[in-house]
Amino acid sequence: MMKKAILFPLVVSVVAACGGGSEGDSQASGVQVLGTVVADAYLFDDDAIKRVNSRRGTNYSAENGEQGKSDLDTWHVCGAAYNSLVNPSLYNQDLDKDGVADTNLTDDEGNLYYNIDLDGDKVAELNLLTDREGIYLNVDMNCDAKADTNLDNNLDGISDLNIDVDGDMQADRLIDIDGDGKPDFSYTDSDGVSLAGVKVQLQGKYGEFETITDDNGQFSFERIPTGSYTLKADDVALDGSNIWTRTLVEIEEFDDSIGAFRMHQDPIITLVNVNNESHKKGFWQDFSWYSSDIETEYAIGDTVWVEVTVEDPNQRPVTAKFSADLETGTEEVVAGDGVFKYQHQISEKDAEEYMVSIMAELSNDDGFFGLNGMTDVMFGAQFMMADYIESEELEVETVTVGDEVFDNPPDSTYMLVEVQQPIAIDGSVQIDVEVTGPDERIAEFYVVGIKDGFAKVPKGDSFLFEADTAYPQYIYEIQYKTYSEAPFEHEEVVIKIPLDTDRKPAKVDGLMIDGIVATDVMARVGETYQLKALYTDPQDDVVQCRFEKAGNHSALDSVISDWGVCEVDYTFKAEDAVDQFNIRVLVRNSDGIITWDNYDDLKWYEVSVTK
Repeated sequence: MMKKAILFPLVVSVVAACGGGSEGDSQASGVQVLGTVVADAYLFDDDAIKRVNSRRGTNYSAENGEQGKSDLDTWHVCGAAYNSLVNPSLYNQDLDKDGVADTNLTDDEGNLYYNIDLDGDKVAELNLLTDREGIYLNVDMNCDAKADTNLDNNLDGISDLNIDVDGDMQADRLIDIDGDGKPDFSYTDSDGVSLAGVKVQLQGKYGEFETITDDNGQFSFERIPTGSYTLKADDVALDGSNIWTRTLVEIEEFDDSIGAFRMHQDPIITLVNVNNESHKKGFWQDFSWYSSDIETEYAIGDTVWVEVTVEDPNQRPVTAKFSADLETGTEEVVAGDGVFKYQHQISEKDAEEYMVSIMAELSNDDGFFGLNGMTDVMFGAQFMMADYIESEELEVETVTVGDEVFDNPPDSTYMLVEVQQPIAIDGSVQIDVEVTGPDERIAEFYVVGIKDGFAKVPKGDSFLFEADTAYPQYIYEIQYKTYSEAPFEHEEVVIKIPLDTDRKPAKVDGLMIDGIVATDVMARVGETYQLKALYTDPQDDVVQCRFEKAGNHSALDSVISDWGVCEVDYTFKAEDAVDQFNIRVLVRNSDGIITWDNYDDLKWYEVSVTK
């Protein structure tokens, strides 16, 4: 399709049509979502489009979808261009012997001009006159003996591609500019074009819905459940840059106005010069270069520089922000005419690492940041250091808890230690961590659930854990972290020690809403439902429950009911009707021992809520 050969901002207009439904409908019911993908005509590539039509002005207006009538003089512009292509003996052929010429008709000057049979098969292929007054097919406006306007591909006497709507013999509708025989766009009444073959997606709570715009740039989604969705369209322009759009739309049963939005287009890097040692030319939105590719290293005192050429398809001003390793004092904001240069002198601090990175973020002024939500274009050049001396790598070797010794796998920055020997509720155990690496580093322990929140954090690689300093837990957790700042490295160990007890925690088994599994319910705003927590408790202790709202819901109004009974009534609110709305169920029994914080178990359940 033509979309590989255009530069355009995109507008998508969307309307949600009411789809009916009743209280008992499942999520399969919903509304129809309609829309059109539209772009600005003046941004199309001249070379690709000039062979089929001219630019339209703002006064263009015609019925979209019906070929317009034209005078012969409007398209009879090629003069003697075809005369040498057909043997003169075949001019003005009367094939059905009715006294009227059928193929290779000539004008008053004797030049071929319509119903031209180029291959001698007695069937006209070019500049076809039809039995409808002013309607012409397979018209050549470029005088190259190839049809440009009103293409009739299936020989049914009706235009299929490059249709002239207003009779000027310039294509207006279902235009194919990449020559693949498929329509790429149609002109609109407002100097724009509707785009064919563009993928449009709706992403929301019920998954992802996808469709493709038709020949007229229109699309539709059927039976979409009400709720919040992200509407997406993505493509690649002629220069290789990404063009895309994202917008949040609210699909409601009785509100059929969603609005329109514009596709954003990013600037691109087209040329990179690094120290006059490496020159790169192309199209990039995320560019990286390494001096190791040219086997060059840089010493303290050397100056390195980069020069980046950036083009914006819509000629918007671009600003670049450079820095060396994001270090304070190295930042420089550069506003230029498309060429941005930055230099940096290698310091002793730079040589503490094996490379120094010159980085840049470049964005135009349209307020969108297409690459990652923070910038349009990223640039990075990594210069290898000649004076770098690699330090000993920081690594935890072993962890000893009481009499148990645990080995850490090589090159692992995270280690989980699950101790087998339980600890009494008033017992203690010695913990020792063996570490190799730089002498200058920080090491500390942290006890999860410690009673004294203001207690000093134990420092060093050894720690005596005393169980009565923490709230009783079925499994105690002690976290150990050690890290160095230059170079930055870190290691983490999580130690789990079981409590010496026969007691067991309560467990959440499920959530029912009015007797139905929560994930199968479509709750409605304003209606009251019974929430019931399902749980098991090995000791048949007294069990308390707590219900909370989570997911996309605001934490300001998160508690449905505090610790108490495990069956409560709840009236759903308008703010609950959002994607990824969850109800959290927490349980605890009465034995005074917890699994985490102040509860035994916690589970999330996604609940569908509609207005």
